[in-house]
Amino acid sequence: MQTTKKYNYILFDADHTLLNYLADERKAYERLYEKLGVPVSEELLSASRKHSEEAWTDAGLYEVNSAYIQKEYHTLYRTHTEEIFARVFAQFPQTQGKKSAKETGLLFLEALKTEGQRIDGADETVNALFGKYRLGVATNGLSDMQRKRLAPLRDKFEKLYISEEIGKIKPSRAFFEFILRDWGIRASECLMVGDSLSSDILGAKTVGMDGCWFNPRNLPNDGRVVPDYEITRLSELITLLR
Repeated sequence: MQTTKKYNYILFDADHTLLNYLADERKAYERLYEKLGVPVSEELLSASRKHSEEAWTDAGLYEVNSAYIQKEYHTLYRTHTEEIFARVFAQFPQTQGKKSAKETGLLFLEALKTEGQRIDGADETVNALFGKYRLGVATNGLSDMQRKRLAPLRDKFEKLYISEEIGKIKPSRAFFEFILRDWGIRASECLMVGDSLSSDILGAKTVGMDGCWFNPRNLPNDGRVVPDYEITRLSELITLLR
């Protein structure tokens, strides 16, 4: 597959597109527990991942189209980690030392502020497109965390658009309008690449920007959001844009 359109700008989502968040999260738990003197086991790491997913869901952080979440996203991002460790400590009482669940949650966020592990094909793809296109990242998340995690790729990207800095989150129209104004470009010049139909692709579509769905797990699409392109390996983008 090859596009017949000419783009000058490519925007990438960060987590689950360029960066392997699950691998980074696991490493963060390992660093945290070692720092706290807690023996690290596969059972503890698996439970921590489970509680992380549950706390994120219960906080409503997947509901990015909600007006409330769009307003409170970054506050909830920081505070939901307290609930993660409240659940971890309830399941593994021996893991709680002198730190409260709130304090441990904040330490966990600090442990995530390291260079991110890349998705397979991310380095290859970015290197191949660098110099041919002007590249940017459009990500929801906390500023200092995302900047640290994106550091290995930073010299390839002209712009990092991070929701906490913009004050808006994907898929809001305001988030993408900010990017267009800041870059001084037309929506038709830019392609958004991301793994989320409801965040990356929908958000791009709200301003008339084309979207490429990165779908490595071959998930079905219910048709409510229709991407212009779909790839299962990030490196397919190189051929698509050739």
